[in-house]
Parts: sequence; C-alpha cells; structure tokens
Amino acid sequence: MAASIRTPLRVPVVFILGATGTGKSKLALEIGSKFNGEIISTDSMQIYKGLDIVTNKVTVEEQEICPHHMINYLSPLEENHHVHQFRNKALPIIEKLLNDKKMPIIVGGTNYYIESLLWNTLIKSEDVERVKQQPENLKHVKEARENKDSGVSEAEEDGEETNRPRTERDSVYQDLDTETLYKRLQEVDPVYASRTHPNNRRKLLRALEVFDVHGTPMSEIHKAQRIESPSNVGELRYPNTCVLWVQSEQSVLDDRTNKRVNTMIERGLIQELLDFHKEFNAKRTQENRELDYTTGIFQSIGFKEFHEYLILPEEEKHSERGKLLFEKGVENMKIATRQYARRQIYWIKNRLLRNKGHNYPPVYSMDSTDVSHWTEKVHDPAVQIVQDYMNGVVPQQEPLPLQEYDNGAEFNECKACNKTFVMRKEWNIHIKSAKHKKRLRSLRKRFHDTCDILDQFKEKKSMERETTLAEMTSRTANIATDSVDGVMRDCVASDISDKEAGPRDIKSLDTGTGAVNLRDMVGTSNEQSEDKGESVSDVRDKVLF
Repeated sequence: MAASIRTPLRVPVVFILGATGTGKSKLALEIGSKFNGEIISTDSMQIYKGLDIVTNKVTVEEQEICPHHMINYLSPLEENHHVHQFRNKALPIIEKLLNDKKMPIIVGGTNYYIESLLWNTLIKSEDVERVKQQPENLKHVKEARENKDSGVSEAEEDGEETNRPRTERDSVYQDLDTETLYKRLQEVDPVYASRTHPNNRRKLLRALEVFDVHGTPMSEIHKAQRIESPSNVGELRYPNTCVLWVQSEQSVLDDRTNKRVNTMIERGLIQELLDFHKEFNAKRTQENRELDYTTGIFQSIGFKEFHEYLILPEEEKHSERGKLLFEKGVENMKIATRQYARRQIYWIKNRLLRNKGHNYPPVYSMDSTDVSHWTEKVHDPAVQIVQDYMNGVVPQQEPLPLQEYDNGAEFNECKACNKTFVMRKEWNIHIKSAKHKKRLRSLRKRFHDTCDILDQFKEKKSMERETTLAEMTSRTANIATDSVDGVMRDCVASDISDKEAGPRDIKSLDTGTGAVNLRDMVGTSNEQSEDKGESVSDVRDKVLF
C-alpha cells in the first residue's frame, strides 16, 4: 500500500512533478503564496548564475511572489557539480523551513535531484561494512586501499559525504572518455555495468567513485541495502510527503514545448548563448580543454542543438548556410525538448507508480490540458489536497493506482540502430517502434540490392568466361589447320625437289625406294613429334585445360 497519512507534527513537504510545459511552476507559485511556503528548485541547470533564458528560469517578479532557493548559486564555468552537493545544500534549507512552520515546495524537472530529496539514498557505513566482510569482496577492498593517490579522505571511506570540490575526487577519471570509463566499470563491477547505459557518464563516474572510496562494488552495496528495504529505494525522507503530478495530453504538450522554444528565441536565446560561448571559450583556450556537452551548463537544451550555428564566423551567420544551420538548430531544440518531456513522464510512471511499498508516497494527478479550466482542474484540487495533508486527513481525491514493477534490468544491443538498452521495457518498446522497423526495411533493401549486384556481376563474369573459352577454342583450331597445311606444303615441296633431281632419283622412286624413303621420313617425323609430346591434340588440350 501507499504511505498512509497520519496527524502531522509539522507541515507537509510538497513535491510538484510534471513534464516541462505542464505548468508545475505556476502551481508551485500559487500553493506557495496561499500556504506561506517557499520553493526549492530541483532543476540542475537553474543552479547556475545568469543564462536565464536557456534554463527557462523564473522571473524576478515570480521570485517576489514566493521566495526561491537552489537557483543562481553556481558559476556557469563550474563543470563538476554533483547531485550529492545539491542535496547537502538543499536539506538544511528544507529543515529550517519546517522548523519555522513554513511549507517547503519542491518543484523542478531533474529526476535525480528530486530523488535525492524524496528518499534517503545515502550510502550507509553499515551497508558498506557488511559488504566488506564478505570473503569475495576482500580483494576489492585491498585494490581500493592501494589507490590512495585518488585523494580519498578517511571521512569518505567511512561512508560520509563531504562538501570538498568534486573535481578533486574526479581527477582520476575526468580526462578519460566515456567508453574507457565503461570498460573500467566492467572490470570492477560487471553487475552494475550491465544495468548502466554505456553513455551515462554521470552514473559511470559515480559507480567508479564508490568503488574507489569504499572498496566495494556499487552493485554489492545496493544488494545490502535491499535487504533492509526490499522496495528498491531508500526510506522516505519526509513521512508527511505530498506528491502532486501535473499532466497534459501528449499532443497538447508537444505544441506547448514547440511554442516555448519560439518564445525563448524571441527573448534573446541566441545572443545569450553567443555571449556565454565567447566567455567560456576564452577560459577553455587558456586551459587547453575540449568542449564537453555532457557536463555543467552545456547539458542545457540549446547549446548542443545550436553548436554548428554558434561557431560560424559572424559574417557567415547571415548567409544561406547560416540560415539553414539556424533553422536546423531550432528544429533540433524542439525535438530535444519534446524528448526530454517524455523522459520526465516515463520517470514518474516508472519510479513512483510501478512499485509497491511503504516507501512510496501516494501520487495525486491534476490535468492541465485545457488551461482555460486551470482553476477547477488544477488549482482547486491541488489546494484541497495540501489542506487535507495539513489537517491530517486523507484527501477525498483518490491517488493514482500503483502497478506491479515489470521493467527489470536487461542488457540489449540493437546492431541495426546502433543503440544500447539496459531496461527490458525500453528494449521491447524499441523493437516495436516504427523507427526501428523502418531501419530494418532499409537494411533488408540494401542487402537485396547488394545481392542483385553480386548476381549480375557473377553472370557477367560467367559470360565473359564462356566467350574467352570459345575464342581460345577457335584459335586452337586455326593453329591445328595451319599445322596440317604446313606439312602438306612441305610434302609438295619435297616431291618437286625429287622430280628436279633427275632420272636416277625418279627411278629410285619407281622401284619403290623413294616411296619407302618417304614413308620412313614421315614415320621419323611422327616419331619425333611423339617423343616431344607436341601432337595437335596435346596442344589443344593444353590450351583449353
């Protein structure tokens, strides 16, 4: 069953979830202003100072309606900021709000930031020690102890997280490419590697860090944690947790995200990106570093999509090629935004609605498809649910039903599409998708076309071979005819010579001596040919075979 609601000793912690474009930030402002709450942002890009357009940050006016936390506190030139640093900074703020009887309202779209506040997922020292005592893991502990050059502190080895800059701890791996990181993880923790996508650099770094810090594989620590919590998550951090999910129909949501991109461009998105590129590239050139779209602010949707346009010389931006690259960037940004919204929805369904256990809070849904009915469809139901939590009663609105968890880890590779999947459900969706089937049809057509070309080539070669043999046979026959004609000419010439020799030679021929001599001559000639093996048939056979 879902977590039950008891008479609260303190105000609830409200989580507002939803895909980008559903209006979750609007709802957070309304609940915050009504219940004397303050907003904790769980957006991993809004933590950076500036770049308000590309990160779609709340406006100054909106911040005046309700105080916001966890935004604008980090330099965008800082590339290594991890979820644990975010969590360690956010938790004291939440505790202070609760102690002051103010409602913490957590809203944002970065899933792993939300998880870090929703569940207590800290690796506990007792879990690590339990794993270390297993004989098969002693060699791992020894290996990690030998890697002291990685800068790991004793506090971290005891399972405690520190606020020391993560760049120090990542120094061993930060210069390695993602493929090398994955191969390393396969060596030290093949079980966890089989459940991790080869391109998920964040998870790869985290798993390798855990191994270096604790001397135990991440998979073994998770196994030990599941003994304490079979539901596959940590304990619910705040028992009085209220989760609201703002939803919209997919077609409506796609249209909103497309319009949002257009609005961002009208507000000056491109100039904002250009200005930051100029500042960042100056620093990058000094440090001789490559541009990495998998770290820091560059993970924001917009940087990678407009990259080709941003690096054009100024005079080329207004050329025909520049216009084409700009339009390409716009379309790519819209696609990426729609895909991101779908991933957010998938996470909510997969993480909060496909499990059962006391560590999963009930999830209440609001429909924002038709914004003209916002008040009755979203605002009023959400306010009533929060009020019920504050009063310690079960809300009248039914939470969304929970489903059995059916998406186990399963490693699959699609050679046709060159993609890797680590979850069974994702793999099943992919092999049934129109894109995958279209790719297969293309490969089959290419294969058949190749076979047809090979067949035509073989047929052509066969015809050429038959033509060559016919020509060789004809030439051999001509050679044989020429040889016979030559012998006959020799014979005629010999006969003429005998007649010119005079009566005595003719007489000898009349008595048969000449004939005998001629037969002996011919016989000798044939015997010589047989000795040399140069008969016409032999010559023909040699040529043909």
